[in-house]
Amino acid sequence: MATIAQLSDLHLLEDSYANRSFGPRARLSYLSFGRRLDPDERKRRAADALEEVQARSVDHLLITGDLTEDGHFEQFEVLAELLADSRIPAERITLVPGNHDAYIDGGAFAAAMKGPLQPYAATSSIGTALRFRDVTIVPVSTAFHQSPLRSAGAIAPSELESLAAIANDPQLDGRPLVFAQHHAPGCLFNPLLQWIDGLSEHSVLRDLFNRCPHLHVMHGHTHHEANRTLSDGEAPRVFSAEAVVDGSSPLRLYEASPAGVSPLALA
Repeated sequence: MATIAQLSDLHLLEDSYANRSFGPRARLSYLSFGRRLDPDERKRRAADALEEVQARSVDHLLITGDLTEDGHFEQFEVLAELLADSRIPAERITLVPGNHDAYIDGGAFAAAMKGPLQPYAATSSIGTALRFRDVTIVPVSTAFHQSPLRSAGAIAPSELESLAAIANDPQLDGRPLVFAQHHAPGCLFNPLLQWIDGLSEHSVLRDLFNRCPHLHVMHGHTHHEANRTLSDGEAPRVFSAEAVVDGSSPLRLYEASPAGVSPLALA
């Protein structure tokens, strides 16, 4: 069996954000609506969560998006420092981007992976199957450059092809397959809300779920913990976590075995 830890939605800020010009500062204020622009508080919350992960015997940590508040390069540097200070080995950490990580530049996450987050690049390669003990994890990007007025997700066509090939790979049958992504794979009830805040490729993922009973998703974005089933009578296969930035218990643990993926209660 393998134990997976999940954290999500750190929304880290750089210390010097107040030195930005009016427009970028206004964007931060809008994106942080309802939360204080306090870099130290956000770093403390993230450090505390990482410390809890380090204190437990986990095989792998997934951080499922919105690593930063708007994708500023210095915010990724803050994340790199926190991860290094946590002393969790880089090969045991997978990072994926969320919509907040692409508001400045759609290529910000990729640039960070070649810069301060380079130690985590091998285990955060988008659309690549990472085979660990009793589980296969695939980092998925739902981030794209868009207006701060939207918070939607999208998966690139080439990435969708890779995901379909991995999900249908017979060599991966018999062990759970986990897509680590930011946006939930389902469809929102209102078409306008779906366009604003949903995942545009939800129907493709739904088809994969229907064909591949070993497929699971761990996501963020909703800022709350949930276990969701896809059809009546089956065990949950879609899991989300509280946000580190404002949650009281943001860490989730899961047990992965040939039987599937199950949430673990925190002792």
